[in-house]
Order: sequence, then structure tokens, then C-alpha cells
Amino acid sequence: MIEKLSQLLGEESSKLYPHKTEEKYPRIVDKIATLWGTVGMSKFFNEIMFDDRGGREGFPSDVMMELFRLSNHHDASKPSRSALETAWDNSDLTRLDRFGATKR
Repeated sequence: MIEKLSQLLGEESSKLYPHKTEEKYPRIVDKIATLWGTVGMSKFFNEIMFDDRGGREGFPSDVMMELFRLSNHHDASKPSRSALETAWDNSDLTRLDRFGATKR
């Protein structure tokens, strides 16, 4: 078990940790541990789960389910663009208020 990935998954680790994937494809789990939380993670999931070159055999169903669950969890755990924009807008207002500026 890759401790870093287990820690990144937090409380969900017992349900989400990709044991079958690690057993059959350890390099993939190493890369997931490295990319987790980055913008490259979603791209990597798409690359490994969807064949755009043709002729690939694909993953066994148990591995595919683990990767699908991890991908969904990763997507759900990152803030949406609108949440980021809202956070940015609020920080601007806070900064302006600190200097006594008001919006009219």
C-alpha cells in the first residue's frame, strides 16, 4: 500500500484505495499518488480509462471500477470553477474593506 495515496484519500481510504490496481498495475497507482490533487490528475484518468488510439485491451472490470471510483472522488473533492471565482471575489472585497474602500 502506498502510504502517501492512503493519506491523500483520508477517511475514504478504506473504501477507495485501489488494491487490485496496485496488485496488477503498480506503476499506475504510483502515478496516481504523484498526481493526486493536481490539474494533471483528471487528464491522466481520462488517458488510462478511455482508449483514443485504438487496439488496447483495456483493464479488467475490478481495476476499471477502482479507477472509476477514484476519478469520481477526485473530481468531487476539487473545488468547482465557480467556487474558486467566488472565493476570489470575496477575498477582493475583504481586502478592499481592510483599506476602508466601499463599493457603491
